[in-house]
Amino acid sequence: MSSANAQASSHWWRLRLVALLVVLVSGTVLTLGAFAVETFERAVAPELAKRTRLIGVIVRAELQRALELGVRLDSMAGLDRYLSGTLQKFDEIDAIAVHDAAGVPVASTRRSVVDADAAAGPEAFVAQRNSYSLPIVDGNRLVGEIRIEGSAGFVRSRLSEVLLDVMTIALVAVLLALESILMLGAASVTRPLARVFHLLDAQRHGDFRHRIGPGGPSALVRVAERLNDHAQDLADRFAALPSAARARVRERLEAQLAVGRPGLLRLADVNDIRPALFLFSLSTEVAVSFLPLYARSLDRPAWLAPDLAAAAPLVAYLLAVGLLTPFAGRLARRFGARRLFLLSVPPTVLSLAALAQASHVVEITFWRGVMAVFYATATIACQEYALRASADSGSARPMGAFVAVVYGGVFCGAALGGVVAGSFGFRAALLAGAAIAVLSGALGAALMSGPAGDAARRTYDLPREARTTRPGAKLLALLLGLAVPMNVATAVFVWYLTPLMLTAAGSGPAEVARVVMLYYVAIVIVGPAATALSDGSTGPRALAIGGASLAAASLLSMSLWGGFWAAVTATAGLGVGHALMRAPVYALAQRLDPLGTAVTPLRVAERFGAIAGLGACALSLQSIGADAAMQATGILACAGLLFYLAMEAAVRARTNAGRTR
Repeated sequence: MSSANAQASSHWWRLRLVALLVVLVSGTVLTLGAFAVETFERAVAPELAKRTRLIGVIVRAELQRALELGVRLDSMAGLDRYLSGTLQKFDEIDAIAVHDAAGVPVASTRRSVVDADAAAGPEAFVAQRNSYSLPIVDGNRLVGEIRIEGSAGFVRSRLSEVLLDVMTIALVAVLLALESILMLGAASVTRPLARVFHLLDAQRHGDFRHRIGPGGPSALVRVAERLNDHAQDLADRFAALPSAARARVRERLEAQLAVGRPGLLRLADVNDIRPALFLFSLSTEVAVSFLPLYARSLDRPAWLAPDLAAAAPLVAYLLAVGLLTPFAGRLARRFGARRLFLLSVPPTVLSLAALAQASHVVEITFWRGVMAVFYATATIACQEYALRASADSGSARPMGAFVAVVYGGVFCGAALGGVVAGSFGFRAALLAGAAIAVLSGALGAALMSGPAGDAARRTYDLPREARTTRPGAKLLALLLGLAVPMNVATAVFVWYLTPLMLTAAGSGPAEVARVVMLYYVAIVIVGPAATALSDGSTGPRALAIGGASLAAASLLSMSLWGGFWAAVTATAGLGVGHALMRAPVYALAQRLDPLGTAVTPLRVAERFGAIAGLGACALSLQSIGADAAMQATGILACAGLLFYLAMEAAVRARTNAGRTR
């Protein structure tokens, strides 16, 4: 089996494992949860009916007290306001109405969102098991009645919230389990086997300068010890010879032998970054689902509008990341990816703790910007590690692994942050993120020990003619046509508009987090398959175009229908589209410039494109509205795709014309 086929098979098996775990866990939780909801609802229904009647009795007592003072039922001032206030206090009530003795409505109130069977109008009260009509008497004379209707879905809705939170935590547990399985599998089988094969191949070609640490199954341990004995025995014999004899042995054997103890072999793999990067992304993104709401709820200057206050931390975050992106790669090569990652963890922990204690939007903006600086250095350090650990330039594998891990962490962070914030508050979620960041630093110190984490002046060893290659129009088309619209859509729709729209519609932090996480879970599930297809017969270009088309269609679909489920569908579709194109876009950039310098402008264009889009949306949101902002984002994605196709066609036509001359 070739290396490419082996990698593709690995990606497909990983995809199948993720899908199997998601189906098993989700199916189990949904089945048991639905049974628990139904059982609990039947058990609590009698008590809920008693509470509904008790609320009606309390309201009737207030009205009869007014009647005793001589106030007529149809002349009570503020009765509608009193009924509305009562309805807002008790979520288990859907409607309250007061009628006179002839059945003519005097005052009534009803929730704006009710069950379908009770939505016929403010005066239509459907007979339910917890609906009551209580007489109102003045002395011995019947003057009217109170009709109170309990919510048939009150218990079910509350339990469904709990069930969905449990489902979210279960999906997070699936990803954590998957990362743990991959880490344990790599530590116990993959890495020991790779070390054995590498040392065996080196000794086959006469290189006996290294040894390996025994690990993995007992058979691999015995093989490692045998190969180490070969290298150590030759090193001992070689060291015992005089210097002149050693020189003659080198010439005759054409072998490379160690003097003294052979050095420990160090290998680097893309999977070295997975656990640390996953937890680091999780820790920094615990606030992604509620940050606009958190910022808008704090104190702010009088001149700063609420919408701008909500967007300020995101703009600062993207601006800081964008400004540091051109230099983070150089820092990683100069000081080493491992060292740069470890140096980024303590300031990140400090920033998360400071965010939890902030009381003003300026503090939130400042500390979010500080965290963004070290998020950029940490993630780009891991990206450089992955690119250096992967020898096949132009492959989507390193970026596919990087994207899957980052967005898996972001998904878990958004989901856990929303659940924790909904139950314990925003500050508890941020402090939990700080604790997880500490753990990510410990894993990075333990696992990112390969040579790809060392300082290096040059990233790749390429022929001189390859170093003179510079991308041109194709890179411009890739940046402006695909990369920038993709990141604008992520920043504007996923990070900014979706939380604001859902909150305005009545969704809480946990529900917003569940919708936002669909974007990331789509990338996590579809990403490995996209990477395998990109390195296979499909190729990165077709995937990038298909993903951009799906993303644009998902955004424009919001103009055809609205509401909660429209946001859910558009978010999931956008996630699938971006999953298809993220790793292929980086693969196309690497193929345009094998030296890797095209990756830096790609990173910069992504960051500043997102900043420009988010800033424009925040400034114009009050004047044009959220619907127009989403349509503009979809039109931008379509225009970018058309621009990319046009530039590709123009470059291909010019190339063909040059060949025919």
